[in-house]
Parts: sequence; C-alpha cells; structure tokens
Amino acid sequence: MTFPPPRALTSAEKTVASPVAPEGGAAVRGSYDTVAESYAELVGRGMEDEAVWERGVLRVFVESSAPGAVVGDLGCGTGRVAGYVRGLGASVVGVDLSPGMLRVAARDHAQVGFAAGGMTRLPLASGVLGGALTWYSTVHSSDGQVDAMAAEFARVLAPGGVLCVAFMMGPDGSAPASWLRHAYGHAVQLPVYRRPVDDMSAILGRHGLVETARVVRQPVGQHEPTPQGFVLLRRAA
Repeated sequence: MTFPPPRALTSAEKTVASPVAPEGGAAVRGSYDTVAESYAELVGRGMEDEAVWERGVLRVFVESSAPGAVVGDLGCGTGRVAGYVRGLGASVVGVDLSPGMLRVAARDHAQVGFAAGGMTRLPLASGVLGGALTWYSTVHSSDGQVDAMAAEFARVLAPGGVLCVAFMMGPDGSAPASWLRHAYGHAVQLPVYRRPVDDMSAILGRHGLVETARVVRQPVGQHEPTPQGFVLLRRAA
C-alpha cells in the first residue's frame, strides 16, 4: 500500500494545532527540541528494554489493525515506538510537533515516514489510517485538549480502525498533577497530567471510539509514581 505524503502545516496551523495544554504551550515544544538527542541516548532507540506488557500491547494493536493498513504514531517523538511497530510488519507514519524530535526520528528510523504536526489538527487525510497509536503523547494535555485530539483521532481513522492509547494514571486530568523541570540532563518546562482509565475511555468515547480492551500495569521502579494505563478502542463502522 502506498501512503500519500501528508500535506505540510502552515505556520498558522502549527500554532493552532499545539497538542499541549495551555499551561505549557510553546515551552513544551521547546523542551522536547532541547532534549531530543539526549532522549534518544538515555531512553534508547527501540523498545527492547521496555516491560513485556508494553511490547504485548503494541503487538495486540498491530494484530488488531486491518492487514496492510497504514498506522499512525501520533506524538511519535524520536520514533522508537514507530520503529518497533514497523518491525512488527506494519506500515507506519509518525507525526510530532517537535522539529528536534523529528530530526532524530528520521535519522534513526529511515523506514518510517514522518510529518510535522499537532494532534489537534493532524496533517493527515480523513479515514487514511487503519490504526492510530498515542504512546504517552497525551501526558502534557488537559482533559479539554485530549477531547479535541480525540475528534482528530476519529477523523483520521478509517471505519473499524483501531486506536491504542498509553498514559499515566491518576485521580484527575483537569489540572497538571505535577511539573517536570529537569529531564534527560536539561532544564525543561513540562506539565504532567494523569487520569483514570474510565475518564480516558469516556473522553474518547464521545467521538465514536468504542473501548474493546484495557490493561492497567502497576508502577515499576522509582521513576513511575503511579500505575500506567493502556486502552484499545475501535472507531465505529
């Protein structure tokens, strides 16, 4: 299957399309531009060191998507998840707001196509994806912005397409649970949102995305203060 090249966003659209919460804004994009190279070095370029649950969820996502369909890694960062999904046999396009992260992604994962854009206005045609993946890419976004993203996820998914969302769990996603001021060896300014699985599923459900499965994993190590949630949904036909 040949994937048509996504259109480029205008500068105005890039401003409007920021997927981060208003409390972060351009500072979040700048933070990821700053840490891009360090992130790739410290976190790694693949998923080999991740917990078995993560790899299992990604395999279920790929196998639940229609054979031969293009899947999108939305908020792809340095492309390590997109590269792993590509290795599972899927055709992948990655989208991210950070030019710095995309430069690293294109260098390290040449077999994946990447495009610049925000998750509230994706540079993708309607119905073009058989699957969409948001791997912790909503963690800097309020409930209101996740709702706007959900509308875009539903738009770019084909009828019956699968959405997989990984996120940090917590009691309430209406305000940042914390702020990250230093990460990957650099000063950053990143709001961190956590929300219950039921709330995430409900937000996505407003846009015709129906939950089919969920996994809750307890925290591992000191770097994870809360459980991690994974929800698989399908766009109504």
